[in-house]
Amino acid sequence: MRSTEGLLLALSAMVIGTASRLDEALEMVKTTKFDIAVLDLKLGREMNYPVADLLIKLKKGFIFSTGFDEADMDGRYSQPVLEKPYDEARLVELIARAS
Repeated sequence: MRSTEGLLLALSAMVIGTASRLDEALEMVKTTKFDIAVLDLKLGREMNYPVADLLIKLKKGFIFSTGFDEADMDGRYSQPVLEKPYDEARLVELIARAS
């Protein structure tokens, strides 16, 4: 199975960076220029909702990526969801919708 980063690179997207902790992700959103973010729903033990909230506040497009069932997600968000295992065609579709 290819990672999200691997799929994006295969699609000739520029990957600006990755974060493995919530504080890193929040800082990256605040300090980095990007078009769209792909957020894993869970970073370590923490849910990535604070990053989603910041992206919404900044009016940045994003996609949730998760192995969880969509029904288990917080219903406040209407962003597209890329479910694991990843599907390249679905990723392309969701990027287009999030743009």
